Amino acid sequence: MYGLAARSFTLASTASALTRRTFAASASQGYKTRLGQYYQNTLRDDIAILEYVPPKVRAEQQATEEARMQAVKENVTGTPPNPSKKQKKVRLPKPKVPVVTAHNAPFVKSITVHIRCREALQNKHHLLSALMALQVVTGARGEVIKSKNDASTWKLRKGMPLSAKVELKGDQMLEFLDKLIEVVLPRMKEYHGLRMSSGDGSGSFTLGFDPSVIGLFPEMEVVYDQFPLITGFHVNINTTAVRNPSGRLLLSGLGLPFVHTRKPASETFQL
Repeated sequence: MYGLAARSFTLASTASALTRRTFAASASQGYKTRLGQYYQNTLRDDIAILEYVPPKVRAEQQATEEARMQAVKENVTGTPPNPSKKQKKVRLPKPKVPVVTAHNAPFVKSITVHIRCREALQNKHHLLSALMALQVVTGARGEVIKSKNDASTWKLRKGMPLSAKVELKGDQMLEFLDKLIEVVLPRMKEYHGLRMSSGDGSGSFTLGFDPSVIGLFPEMEVVYDQFPLITGFHVNINTTAVRNPSGRLLLSGLGLPFVHTRKPASETFQL
């Protein structure tokens, strides 16, 4: 009896050790950041469940879309295109929404942080403040963006430095996004979230912040007084989602707030 108990205890301990070893191996092969592990362990499966569409409903949607496109092609009117003139570029049709699973669920592809410095038109050395601010906030060295054309209205010449940007990927991108959502946005007084109408139609979203927000980053608080010039910045979040609803679902699951625009009670209440 004691031998069976000891053997079962040994088997249980061995199984638990193998489980811990397997979990450690899977964790080491995945993301190293908190936000990446949360997506890999929890959010990815939740997105796949929330975006599930039954095959019958999906077939009806595809049939409706194909019928609409066929009707648009048949009702085209107007003069035929002139071959001697240069025609405008025709927009390609948007890709079809794939069947979302845990393996192809939408995720953040890259994040671009951009700072435009108008004072650099007068003195290009003012752009150093933007470059150093990007390096302090993101931990990556910024890239100088120069003008491509001349504009006499703004006294702009081709090749003049205008702004700076940083493109983040991988764990560095997730660390910046986690810091932005968990630390910076809650400390803002008048920020309620992104609008439901935001997005470029392909799953990318852009957030704009004024100069006071960059001082809310923990790394920037220590050296804030050493910067002679503080400017606002933009954060462009590029996701692998094909449509805006999928991108909103992903960012909402990561913790980014969205605001629903509602009409006032005086317009909706009726006696």
